[in-house]
Amino acid sequence: MLKQIAIASILFFPVMLTAQTNALRFSVPQLQQDYEIFVRALKEAHPGLHRYTSQKSFDSIFDATSKQINHAMTEEEFYELLMPVVSSIKCGHTKWYPDNKPDDRYPFRSDGLFPLKLYFVDGKAFVLYSYNSDTTIKPASEIISINNEPIASIINELHKYITIDGNIQSALYEELNHSFNGYFATFIKTAPSYAIAYSDGKNLLHVTLPSVNLSSIQKRDELEKLPHQLPLRLFYPSPNIAVLTIESFYIDKKEQKYYSFIDSVFKDLKEKNVANLVIDVRNNEGGEENWGGYLYSYLTDKKFRYYKKILMTQKERFSFGKYALLPKFFGLMHLFMKKKNGKVYFTKQKYLHTQSPQKNTFTGNLYVLINGMSFSTTTELMSIVHNNKKAIFIGEETGGAYYGNNSGVFAILNLPNTKLTLGIPLMAYYSNVAGYPYKDRGILPDYVVKNTIENLLQKKDAAMEFTLHLIRSKQ
Repeated sequence: MLKQIAIASILFFPVMLTAQTNALRFSVPQLQQDYEIFVRALKEAHPGLHRYTSQKSFDSIFDATSKQINHAMTEEEFYELLMPVVSSIKCGHTKWYPDNKPDDRYPFRSDGLFPLKLYFVDGKAFVLYSYNSDTTIKPASEIISINNEPIASIINELHKYITIDGNIQSALYEELNHSFNGYFATFIKTAPSYAIAYSDGKNLLHVTLPSVNLSSIQKRDELEKLPHQLPLRLFYPSPNIAVLTIESFYIDKKEQKYYSFIDSVFKDLKEKNVANLVIDVRNNEGGEENWGGYLYSYLTDKKFRYYKKILMTQKERFSFGKYALLPKFFGLMHLFMKKKNGKVYFTKQKYLHTQSPQKNTFTGNLYVLINGMSFSTTTELMSIVHNNKKAIFIGEETGGAYYGNNSGVFAILNLPNTKLTLGIPLMAYYSNVAGYPYKDRGILPDYVVKNTIENLLQKKDAAMEFTLHLIRSKQ
């Protein structure tokens, strides 16, 4: 199957211009050694390897990929070959990257890049702005094809190379919204120019635009950055409505103190007898797991368990250990690994045990704003809220999976020859939820509200406006 996909990719997309003509090529034995360590590490250490993909399916994937290692390759070629293997795990926390470039969306190419900033929604792509001085294509135009390939085909192709939890489409689109130009350059092509078919709303038009470099992209994107705000914020759009924004569950503790801030918020809500609370966790990619549990203790008036279980793969030493950086305290963690019925449970987590609600718990009407970047700790928290029917959810599906994720601590595997790096989460978290019918999805909102291209260009927050209108219509 993977061979068929690889061949199809060559037919569908022009061959990438290569900046690696003289790049170091690794021999077949070197690549096979790296691949054997790569596969062994995933099998030994990844606790969610078969959470969404069966062992039988993975055996086929591993075997098909191995058969393609039959010729010398550059680092970039080997990276591209193995990326679909990583994405097949369907775990947004598993990372595959060149040495020392963990979050670089342009790991190999910084020239010949696609020259437009695009916004993706419902399988379509719209122009936000241009990265060069050419203004032929106006903002809000819909891109129909790039180099004669339909946008739908491009999205499907790039999907193979993007790591997301389960089968969550919102996370895929958010990745494209933030880093399409990098993904396109890495996995499809770079070129001196791009033939683009687009619609201005009335006519189908064609234009060829010159490419840009990474510096041009970074400089233009910098202009769109909002002024810095504190990541934890509370404001009152009206006396009976409070909006609590949590941009991250991992913040600079010198800038704000999370626990004291949360305590002060709910003390203030109680004193003011606020009836409606909006919690905005859009674009909150997670952080400290205990911070989620602590916030939930203010959103319930009953005792609760937050996690159902936390699993790891084995208590024995990893055979690939000499190639990996493990957590400094990983040895101590073994003291809290308990084997039972063939599984390894990690037991030292406060929120595995029954917790009590806070004295200033909020008992009013709760609304939660979510999107495809509401991930990890954020989804853990909001899945508990959702499962216990504590809130109305508005926006888009969360980027994190409803029943849990693979995260916690990581093994950072550095392959001996190519030096490519695999970040493997070592702990599988299972949230204390049940009955949700979508095993491979995130939290689906009660009200789906997506930003249109017009919303973005006019700097309008459609989900927030909808939520405030909904609250006021009920009063």
